[in-house]
Amino acid sequence: MSQGALFGFGCVIFFIVGTGAFLYAMMSVREAADRERGVSG
Repeated sequence: MSQGALFGFGCVIFFIVGTGAFLYAMMSVREAADRERGVSG
């Protein structure tokens, strides 16, 4: 496999992993906020 194809493949994998981590972090933050609001309210 050429270096360009390998680089493109790595970028796609990195993009998918980064997007998944970002969505997971957003859900975690929202869950924590909901929990805090439920306790205080």
